[in-house]
Amino acid sequence: MRSRPLILIAAPGGLHPALARLAADPRYETLVVHTGENVLRALYEHRPDCLILSLRLPGLDPWEVLGRVRDMSDLPIAVVDLTYRVADAARALEAGADDYLTPGVSDLLHAPLLRARLRRAVGDPPEPAPLVGDGLLTLDPDAHEAVLSGHRLDLTPTEFALLTVLAGHPGQVLSAERLLRTVWDAPVDSDASRVKYAVLRLRRKIAATTGAPAPIETVRGVGYRYSPAAGPRRRGRSRGADRD
Repeated sequence: MRSRPLILIAAPGGLHPALARLAADPRYETLVVHTGENVLRALYEHRPDCLILSLRLPGLDPWEVLGRVRDMSDLPIAVVDLTYRVADAARALEAGADDYLTPGVSDLLHAPLLRARLRRAVGDPPEPAPLVGDGLLTLDPDAHEAVLSGHRLDLTPTEFALLTVLAGHPGQVLSAERLLRTVWDAPVDSDASRVKYAVLRLRRKIAATTGAPAPIETVRGVGYRYSPAAGPRRRGRSRGADRD
């Protein structure tokens, strides 16, 4: 086990001063790469605890890098850019980033935000959840296996944990703040949009796999509810649209 968390910094040559200070921080081990292709190679070879990904990264498109990393792992990811763009922030969060940072964010916030990302990566693992089975959904935490209406779901650890928490409270509306605490182990004042986008990705994955709407409902202004009656009951049912 590492004595210090390993941070993979993916940015063009000539690091921004904020990233250069992070690379020199003795509390962390850092590995700096300068192309998108090297990000994927470093993930396999070094298994970092956190990825800081610049949208100015040359080589393989950084958006494609973000998508590939999120598809294959639950690695904490902070996307950085030189200027703040609302559209890019929304796109990054929807694609699976945990944070979107720019030099406009106070230097005092960089370290706390990064440490928040690393808590899940290097902290103690949570206690395994009990087996869930309701006739529609079966979740086996030990095997990390989720089967919905006969379809095996290919879920990331976060998606699996999110579905487990929701399914463990059928019919009950769980607020974004509660999900942040139980799934992400994040403070209540964290950005709740990560819950919205995680639910959106989970719904899309379920719909793509089962061909039917996901049994997860949004109660506007309140939170999210697992409702087995809203899910697929047989193969071949038509797919429904995602709801926000």
